[in-house]
Amino acid sequence: MLIRKLTASDAEIFRDFRIEMCRESPDAFSDTPEEVAAFSDEKVKSTTAPSAVYPEKYVLAAFEGERLLATVAFHREDSFKERHRGWIWGVYVRPEARGKGISRQLMKKVIEEAVRTEGLEILGLVVSSTQTGARTLYASLGFITTGLFLNAYKFDEGHYVDHEIMMLRLKK
Repeated sequence: MLIRKLTASDAEIFRDFRIEMCRESPDAFSDTPEEVAAFSDEKVKSTTAPSAVYPEKYVLAAFEGERLLATVAFHREDSFKERHRGWIWGVYVRPEARGKGISRQLMKKVIEEAVRTEGLEILGLVVSSTQTGARTLYASLGFITTGLFLNAYKFDEGHYVDHEIMMLRLKK
């Protein structure tokens, strides 16, 4: 298994992966597969690599050969008052690769890099209340729940999904 950061040249691979993420785990991701499919090439490229809005961001990915198996993404806030915070997003492992510790491996790499990042004190993430495996993983890595966003996602016929806000202090 190869783990590396995606680049703008990986945009099409990431778009296809993101469509799958949103289709397979609709409770976990804000976009619908149709919305992701309609993203401009420029938007997809800006998601996979640093941009003017988020110069400190990346998508860490696990590959088996040429096949993308899993991702964990990171971005750091860029405003003066928020630069001490970074956010993890886009955590997903293809079903056939689950149970092998890949998401733990990717999360540990992101945390290790965050610890080495000058001035970064807190890592945050948002996880759907329905994603019990993900919540268990994050808690095992030291993340604590700091808030709840009720009815974060709304689906048809008044079905809602809540989100937990979790944080990990990097600097004591």
